[in-house]
Amino acid sequence: MGGYGRSVPDVVFVGVSTGQSLVHRVWPAWQPLLGTTCGVRGTDLGLGVGDEDYVGLLERLRNDESAAGAVITAHKVRVYAAGEACFARLDPLSLACREVNAIRRTTGGLWGWARDPISVGRVVDRIWPSREGQVVCLGAGGTARALAHHLAARSEVEFVCADRDPAAVGELVRRLAGRAVGHVGEGPWDDLVGSAPPGSLVVNATGMGKDRPGTPISDGARFPARAVVWELNYRGELEFLGQARRQADATRLEVHDGWQLFCHGWAAALSVVLDLADEADLGDRLMRAASAWRPPGGGDG
Repeated sequence: MGGYGRSVPDVVFVGVSTGQSLVHRVWPAWQPLLGTTCGVRGTDLGLGVGDEDYVGLLERLRNDESAAGAVITAHKVRVYAAGEACFARLDPLSLACREVNAIRRTTGGLWGWARDPISVGRVVDRIWPSREGQVVCLGAGGTARALAHHLAARSEVEFVCADRDPAAVGELVRRLAGRAVGHVGEGPWDDLVGSAPPGSLVVNATGMGKDRPGTPISDGARFPARAVVWELNYRGELEFLGQARRQADATRLEVHDGWQLFCHGWAAALSVVLDLADEADLGDRLMRAASAWRPPGGGDG
């Protein structure tokens, strides 16, 4: 049976702490927009699990007749790295970005997609429409990789990334050859943020503030004037978001949380999991339908 007591297949939601996600509460409001009666159920994996855990997850999904497919949040790079051989088909973006965040079960096996470059691109083009400038991306995981892939088409964008994982940093630098500078370490990354030129895009892609406590910068960090600050999280302690909002008036910052990305990310992933038309405005419609559940601690502006 599905997560909502139905016999139709569920969408499996793979993350670190899926039980806290608002998707469980907004799902009934989304169902009419998705044209489905299926439910959604979470599966949690810790951040330090081994390759065998990802392979086991994919094998269980492949054999689970109660699942239509899966949407993956925190584990998309590791799912690809550990489980590439488990897929019968991977889309070109998945092969290019080496990540999987949407899976459909088919009679011929698992099909995988990387939909983050689509959803991240739709949001960043809206909040930072500039075709040039510097991006300071704190974190080099799957969402950062998707952002780099999307911004690769903007020839005047300089990308600065930082992460404690040298392999992840190296991948982003390689992807933006000649236009990316990588930094490896534990942070805090105050100097990278403070030295960015006015109008830069500053992104917290570390997961800190949601999956892990804290923030990638100290309270003494200073954001560049007129920067667009993007906290990719929409729930949790959101310390980075608070740091930016405290400086917003003095330095004319434009501050965004991860609510738009949450809705557009689910829209882009569900369109392939459920074999729907890939409509760019589906994310906006999901946002409107879920507006009553938006956490009060976030916000844009």
